[in-house]
Amino acid sequence: MTVINEFNGMREQGMKANEMITKIFMLTFVASLATGCVPLQPSGCHKTTAKGNCGSGNWDDQDEWGVQARAIRAAINAKLAEPQNWNGKKCRLHIEFAQNGEALNISTSDGNKEYCEAVKSAAQKATFPAFTNQDVYRDFQKSRFDLHG
Repeated sequence: MTVINEFNGMREQGMKANEMITKIFMLTFVASLATGCVPLQPSGCHKTTAKGNCGSGNWDDQDEWGVQARAIRAAINAKLAEPQNWNGKKCRLHIEFAQNGEALNISTSDGNKEYCEAVKSAAQKATFPAFTNQDVYRDFQKSRFDLHG
């Protein structure tokens, strides 16, 4: 009889341990749900949405990143041959920059072939502004711009 009593006692302790593990798991799960929806914003980050990138560089950003992006776009547009011919066309432009604004590498993808060639040629002729802010340079060093004619 004592072996059976010992076995039953061990089984009850195992059930209590399983209940405790289940409670801990549920508490952890609920806590992660509650905090998982809060956007994290690193110090010095200028993003405005949870999905945003600290160094987004969107054309309409009202910060140093947006100013740099618009200056790069303006430099390209100033050298773009026959801009009226490109209405409705699009091209993805990739530029690798030096901190002084020099374009080290330029390529295009995902767009109208002729427009991409014109954009690449304009970018090769353009003079880009230097990067005066190290954080902006870090985010723009290898950039991708979606351009629309």
